Amino acid sequence: MMLNVYDYAICHPEEVKQFTCKELLFLIVECPAEFKKGQEFANHNCFLYGIAGRHLLFNNDSSWLFQKGDTVFLKKGAFGVERVDDGLFCVLIFFVPDSYLRAFIKEQIQIFSKSDFSSISKDMLLQVDTNEVLKSFYESVISHFNAGSKPAEDLIELKFRELLLNIATNPANRELTSYLYKLYLSQRDELQDVMERNYMYDLQLEDYARLCHRSLASFKRDFQKAYGTSPGRWLLEKKLQTAKQLLLIPEKSVNDAAYESGFKNNTHFSRAFKNFVGTSPLQYKKEQLQMIGI
Repeated sequence: MMLNVYDYAICHPEEVKQFTCKELLFLIVECPAEFKKGQEFANHNCFLYGIAGRHLLFNNDSSWLFQKGDTVFLKKGAFGVERVDDGLFCVLIFFVPDSYLRAFIKEQIQIFSKSDFSSISKDMLLQVDTNEVLKSFYESVISHFNAGSKPAEDLIELKFRELLLNIATNPANRELTSYLYKLYLSQRDELQDVMERNYMYDLQLEDYARLCHRSLASFKRDFQKAYGTSPGRWLLEKKLQTAKQLLLIPEKSVNDAAYESGFKNNTHFSRAFKNFVGTSPLQYKKEQLQMIGI
């Protein structure tokens, strides 16, 4: 099972430097020296600011180099992290629930209603322009961590709202502003968007339900309405279709295709693939590559 970084932080305050401010959760995370590569997920959107070092953030079709001085908005869901070098990697994270974002956007609706939906990106990660206002906010938050003191909630929230307002009024952040406005208008999470971005990860149905902020029962019911099938069947077929495409890449092994399409058990993958296609993954790969002359 994948690690839910939000839950882990909440349950292990002795391991993760943190403080809360109403609905917001602020963390400073240092990457362990032994860490190389892994996959995680979170059921809340978050902002990340690079304090030191650099890492690679990725999903199954894109990757982004995240380093000191960068700010990014990470959509709720699953993602991969990979160490780039042996230097210290430290990041400031603040998790922001959708309910908080929607309340803020409602108050600033005149600004957000000018958003252009044509600029909305489906990427899990959106770049944020790190200007002086944002840097000042980060420095004030980091100073509280260094001093070991929790800031006054009203003060830190006021500064955070100023940060959100600065982001929303900066033309360089139009992709994020458009995404947030669409989030506000939908009122409920777009189940299909969440599923399409996260189906290739080793998540349980309960995890998908949390990402969509639904109970398991309402998630299954809404999923059936959206896709006309059960989530379990859809996930299996979606992963197998992805595996078929990956097997057409000569340099990818059967194990690569299994892992990258969301299967963590090769035996399960081989059995499911044969039931779905009618032949083993290895035989399918050989036959398909022969047909295209590779």
